[in-house]
Amino acid sequence: MKKIAFISAALVLAAAAMLFAADRKVLSPDTQESEILRMDPSQVDPSLLPLDSIEELGTTGVPPEIDIDAWRLSVTGSGVRKPLSLTYGELTAMGQVKKKVLLICPGFFADYAEWEGVPLTEVLETAKAGEGYKEVAFQSVDGYKASFTREQVSKNLFFLALKVNGIKLPKEHGFPLRLVAEDILGGDWIKWLKSIEVN
Repeated sequence: MKKIAFISAALVLAAAAMLFAADRKVLSPDTQESEILRMDPSQVDPSLLPLDSIEELGTTGVPPEIDIDAWRLSVTGSGVRKPLSLTYGELTAMGQVKKKVLLICPGFFADYAEWEGVPLTEVLETAKAGEGYKEVAFQSVDGYKASFTREQVSKNLFFLALKVNGIKLPKEHGFPLRLVAEDILGGDWIKWLKSIEVN
């Protein structure tokens, strides 16, 4: 089962790499953050940028207190046939992807880090999401929300991060779970994720 999950994750990354091969502006290693802040992440290739350290990553919001033993990620909605309530341990046991992704939070900061977590596609498959769903909505423990169309979800790489730069996700960066949405502006990268609703 783990081998199948690994292959599935590898295919997700391969598909994402093909999309990245499209015509994008390659950012040089010395590109200034002030320049990046004015850019659309879907139009640039950040692969030459140096990785930001954990200490350099920007933060927003106040981390809520979370009891990890009681915390669950719920996956519900009219678009799934098998609603889920996943523990942190169950998520860490699922197939993982690892990718360097550029986060742009306009007017505030731009981060380039290596994120690792569960592909959204795997979660949707586990929940038996039908092909006819129109929207996927994400909600944080603190009530913050973001939603995406089916087209956005299928076009971009979405995954649920458990780690950043090789370490367990720090509280200020979204522990226990954070949405990573490649090519989407950082305001929609939901931290402290608690639910996914598919409709």
